[in-house]
Amino acid sequence: MLIALSEMKVKLSEKAEGVVEKRVKNDVVGREELTLRIYHIGSSTPSRKELKNAVASLLQTKENLVVVRRVDTPYGAGYSLARVHVYNSEDIMKKMERKHILDRDAGTKSKKGGKSNA
Repeated sequence: MLIALSEMKVKLSEKAEGVVEKRVKNDVVGREELTLRIYHIGSSTPSRKELKNAVASLLQTKENLVVVRRVDTPYGAGYSLARVHVYNSEDIMKKMERKHILDRDAGTKSKKGGKSNA
């Protein structure tokens, strides 16, 4: 179900703010899917943590229920496009999202490679 947007603006930092371009409520999966255009002219791409904080405060939800799927910045551009999922519960989130995305979003990296030296 597509939700009507009345210019939902997101303030990320002093130098970055964004606009929600698309907001879809996916009741089957138990999440909202957002597409944001983030303007950060003259500064670096905002971090995933900044993005999670801003979306959580905008939608008045817990930060741990927000998953930043991807952030794309064209070379030399002062904007980025971000795909964000906001879940209804942590259990649903863990079932639906891939482990490497949850690890990347949490700031932890899973060790690559084969056997451990234990």
